[in-house]
Amino acid sequence: MRLIINITCFITSFTLTACSYEPTGRWEAMDTVDIYTNNDHPLIVAFVLEKGEICAVSEEMIIRKDLGYTQVSCAKGRGWNTSGRFKKLTDLD
Repeated sequence: MRLIINITCFITSFTLTACSYEPTGRWEAMDTVDIYTNNDHPLIVAFVLEKGEICAVSEEMIIRKDLGYTQVSCAKGRGWNTSGRFKKLTDLD
């Protein structure tokens, strides 16, 4: 029984870390990009990235109603993006 509990705990912890919405890497904004405070309607703009600004972006997307959201972390702040207008520069954090 203890073996089953240990295996279940391992699988659960692995599953929770396998899909992470935590922003990583270095990504360049390819255009002006709105970053939102939330990942659902109504969308509220937290800040705007200009073309060429560098951020960390989550590789996993959260789907809400009709849009997919990626989490973004930049010098200007943290929020959510729907455009996907980023070019990956590196995998480094």
